Amino acid sequence: MTLTPTELFWMLFGAAALASGITLIVLHFAFKYRIGPQLERRIDHRLKTGAKLLEESIRLRLVEVLTGKSDVIRDRAKGIAKTGISLLSGRRPIRDEYDDEGDF
Repeated sequence: MTLTPTELFWMLFGAAALASGITLIVLHFAFKYRIGPQLERRIDHRLKTGAKLLEESIRLRLVEVLTGKSDVIRDRAKGIAKTGISLLSGRRPIRDEYDDEGDF
């Protein structure tokens, strides 16, 4: 039996297509039933952990604000009080008392 170049090409092409098809099918089943669920569980675990950390951080921050232990709130309240007192007393606030972030 002799093969022409055209027949040889189609036989090699068919073998390559069959090998590629089998590889794709194996990868599909591996990802669908093994790798995909593992990856999904890892992502879910990390999202839940991040959500718990965020919830705890927000809860602690809210407790600090409600109990008056928050430095940010205390500093802003002092700044507002200084500004309000200076407006009521008629004197202008001294620029050195405030930071350069645009607070007056």
